Amino acid sequence: MIMISHKKKRIYLWISAAVISCIVATLYYHRDLPFHHNIEAVIYSPDTTFEKKTRVILDGEKYKRLSGKHRITGEIKVDQDLTYHFTVDLDENQYEYAIPYYSEDGSRLTLGFIHISKDLDQVWMKSSEVNIRYQLHDGYIYGPASSTEDVGDSLTKMLYGK
Repeated sequence: MIMISHKKKRIYLWISAAVISCIVATLYYHRDLPFHHNIEAVIYSPDTTFEKKTRVILDGEKYKRLSGKHRITGEIKVDQDLTYHFTVDLDENQYEYAIPYYSEDGSRLTLGFIHISKDLDQVWMKSSEVNIRYQLHDGYIYGPASSTEDVGDSLTKMLYGK
């Protein structure tokens, strides 16, 4: 029988504790983080004077990754009945998602775009469903905002980090 010295036992114990700590920290870091945001927003068109207040509800889970490409999955609801499901990775300072639509022949088309800030507190989106509903040629939704005047600088900061 081989005897392991007391000093080696302590080294093995410290290495085991370090490995277990790393595993626990990694599992804790990768846990899903649920989120729910109820954002006051405005539907607007830069080509017209159209402006309508609405609420954007953002529900889902955020998954952190060691690679830095965090992922969110969930749904965004506008005007209480337009709902879009998404799964998207962080792209520098925002989450950007193309809303898919499948035509009768099975080809994939884009219905609109959703941009969500890194901190999940700002939303900017464009959807052809919103354009149809409000007879807009070029309609957008942005929040948090209470009027079109609130959109400019904060939208630029969200999209470009400036």
